[in-house]
Amino acid sequence: MKKVRFSTVDEILDDILKTVPCDFQEKTKEMTADEFRISQHSKLGMTISNKYFYRNKAQEQLIKSLGDKKEYTFLDGDVFSRIVLEKLYEKITNKSKQQP
Repeated sequence: MKKVRFSTVDEILDDILKTVPCDFQEKTKEMTADEFRISQHSKLGMTISNKYFYRNKAQEQLIKSLGDKKEYTFLDGDVFSRIVLEKLYEKITNKSKQQP
């Protein structure tokens, strides 16, 4: 498998949205954030960790683009996939974590 180069989460989200089935976004809108994250953990979550984190040639820039939050100190594929799944849900549903 070839290495990829994504230096921001937004680039990853755009790439994911280009490759998922047409009804993926509609099904996502019917779920809560937790339901989405749990349902995608072993499906899309594994792809995110493998393709966009471990095989990413721009991993260092990607981590820097996330900021200096304490939770990113020991970033691994699982933590990274959770972050991306949360951001993907927000992008699809237009709901940010700050909204009630």
